[in-house]
Amino acid sequence: MRSKLKYIGAVMAAAIAVVLALPPAPASAHGETAQEAFLRMGTVAFWDVKYSAEEVAQGEELTITGTAKILETYPEQLAEPKLGFIGVIAPGPTVVIKERTINGAPAPMAIEIEKGGVYQFKMVLQGRRVGHWHIHPIFGIHGAGSLIGPGQYVDVTESAGGFTNDVKLLSGKTADLENIGMGGVTFWNVIWLVIGFAWLLYWIVPKPTVTRLPVTSQIPLNTDGGAYGLITKKDHRVMNVMMGATIALVVGGMLWQAQAYPDKMPQQVLHFAPEDAVVDAKFVTADASEAAFDPATDTVTAKVTVQNTGSSPASVESFTTSTLTFPVAEKGSAERSVQISPATPIAPGETRELTMSMTDAVWAKERLMPVGESRMQLTGVLRLQDEAGHENFVTIQSFVTPSAMA
Repeated sequence: MRSKLKYIGAVMAAAIAVVLALPPAPASAHGETAQEAFLRMGTVAFWDVKYSAEEVAQGEELTITGTAKILETYPEQLAEPKLGFIGVIAPGPTVVIKERTINGAPAPMAIEIEKGGVYQFKMVLQGRRVGHWHIHPIFGIHGAGSLIGPGQYVDVTESAGGFTNDVKLLSGKTADLENIGMGGVTFWNVIWLVIGFAWLLYWIVPKPTVTRLPVTSQIPLNTDGGAYGLITKKDHRVMNVMMGATIALVVGGMLWQAQAYPDKMPQQVLHFAPEDAVVDAKFVTADASEAAFDPATDTVTAKVTVQNTGSSPASVESFTTSTLTFPVAEKGSAERSVQISPATPIAPGETRELTMSMTDAVWAKERLMPVGESRMQLTGVLRLQDEAGHENFVTIQSFVTPSAMA
C-alpha cells in the first residue's frame, strides 16, 4: 500500500512539474466580463468609438475617437462621480498617449464629471512595442474604478529606427523619454541594493538572529539582546557606520540632483470641468416600463414609451449598452441588431409604446443577463434621430424578468 502511495505521489509530482514547465497561454481579453452586469450597463456607455487604423509602425500615430456618457442610472452604491480620467488600457506599455482632448479642450489630467455628462474624446497614440495588441478606451472614476470601452486589436510593426519618444526640455534640449535618466536610475538602484544586502547578510550570516529563532523570539522586545550576547558594541558601531553612509548618500544625492537638474517642473495635479459637449436640443423623451430575457433563445425584449416633443418625425437608430451597440435592423446588415415594433417614425407630439427585441449570444457570453443572480436589469442609451438629422441620446432602464415576454 505504501509503495502504491509513493508511486501515485511521484506521478502527481511529475504531472505538476510538466504543467508548470509549459509556457502560459497569452491573455486574449482584459476581463471585462468579471465586472457585474449592472455596473457595466448602468455606469458608463460608449458609442461611436472609432480607431483610425488597425496597423501602425513604431512611432506612427493611431487616433481613437468616441463618446462616453456617465449615465443618470449610475448606481448609488458607488462613489459619486465627481472626478474622472479618460485613457487607454493595453497589455503593458504597447502604446503611448501623445495627445488627448475632451469636448474639444486639451485634457492631459483628470476632469470633473457628473451624472448625465457627455464626454466626446479624442486620443492620439503612438505605437511603441511590436506585437498584436488589444486596446480599449477606459473611463476611470475616482473612488469607484474604471469602465472599459469597445476594444480593437492593433498591430504594431517594427520601424527601422525603433521607437523614440522625444520631448523638448525647459533647457531647450531634446530628450528621449525612453532612456532619459536611466544611468542614474541604474546607479542608485545598485547602490541601495548593495547597502540592503550588506545589512541583511550582516545579521543573517555571522549572527544567530535567523538560525536561532526559538532563542531570539524569547528575548523581550525592548532590549537589544546584549545580555545574551546577541548584539554587541561592535554591532552598534557597524550599524552607526551604515546609517551614516546612508544619510551621506541621501544628502549627497539631493545636492547632486539640484546641480545636475536646476530646471524643474512641479507635478501637475490640477483638474478642470470641460465645457459641455455640443449636442442637439432635446426633442424626445423615453422610458422603459418592462423588460424580459429568454435564456433559450438569448433574446432580450423591452417595452419603451417614447414621446416626440419636437417638430419633425423621429425614429430609433440604435440601442447602446456597456460596450455594445445594436443598430436597428432596417438600417442595413450589422453584426448585431435591434428590432423595433412598430418601426414607423414617431410623429411630432405623438407618444408611442415601442417593443425592442434583441437576439444575440452576447447576452450570455458577456454575462450581461446573469440569470440566477439577485439583480438583473437592462440599462442603456436609446439613439433617436429626426428627419432633419438631429440626434438625441436618452438613457433608459428597467428590471428584467428572465422569461419570454408574451
